[in-house]
Amino acid sequence: MIERSLLRGIVVPMMTPLRADGATVHDAGVHQLVERLIGQGVHGVFVGGSMGEVWALDDGQWERLVRVAVEACRGRTPLYAGVSHASTAGAVARTKRAAQLGADVVVSLAPYYSQPSQIDIVRHFRALAEASDLPVLVYQFPGIVKTSITLTTYTQLAEIPGVVGVKDTQADITEFRSMVEVLRADGRDFRLFLGTDILTDVAMFLGGQGSVPSMGNIVAPLLVKAYVAAVAGDWAASATANRKVNALRAIYRVAATEAWFDGGLAGLKCALGLLGIEAGPPAPPLRPCDARETAAIAEILRSGGVL
Repeated sequence: MIERSLLRGIVVPMMTPLRADGATVHDAGVHQLVERLIGQGVHGVFVGGSMGEVWALDDGQWERLVRVAVEACRGRTPLYAGVSHASTAGAVARTKRAAQLGADVVVSLAPYYSQPSQIDIVRHFRALAEASDLPVLVYQFPGIVKTSITLTTYTQLAEIPGVVGVKDTQADITEFRSMVEVLRADGRDFRLFLGTDILTDVAMFLGGQGSVPSMGNIVAPLLVKAYVAAVAGDWAASATANRKVNALRAIYRVAATEAWFDGGLAGLKCALGLLGIEAGPPAPPLRPCDARETAAIAEILRSGGVL
């Protein structure tokens, strides 16, 4: 099992490169993107997350993604495999397969169709922890699951052997401070990550271990800089790096319609294409950027010094 101390820093929730059909994992694109991220100094690669379109991958394509990502990483950085599924049985099956394929950590939402109770959530993560020897990172995203994990429930989860931490996408700083104070009390090594783009300095200042920023797909060096500066206590440098990332988040709005998600996913895939990564289109029903939107994203990248 991976040393828990290695679960830290900038863990990038990697986009899933797809072929033109929007359904088939593009092996070469996965290798390209993993190589880019590792070369830029990230502390972990997370495949099969929300921005990784895990919701659009059938079991065969999910397995292909994890297998190719493990091959591409070659043990150079921890590989986090998202195993989220609408059922516990489905997530357990993916956990077992991720272990066989060579992933280092599994990451899971609570079952996201049935609106689980707090008791259901504990039962779910206990089942995942018992399914393999891989450490389990809880993925808190109430917008998808429709239930928010409470601090009381977190304390129960932290007692389960194998459940090692949480990726918290709520970005509720008040709650995150409470989580740090309770879940890391008395020397407990429960790893806490904020799943946001521009709060790496805040996460570290509050006592977290890192962040899981989607913008890492295109600006990992800035985010690594924000993390390293925060660890060193150089809060001004960390804040400056975060501000630069925030300006580039304008790519999320270019193709957005009535929801942020479609614009964010299309914008990141478009940006990766402009940077030479064979990212392909978003999975249907989402659409890729058109020519006007692509030109607008290119200008944002140029203005931010990325392109």
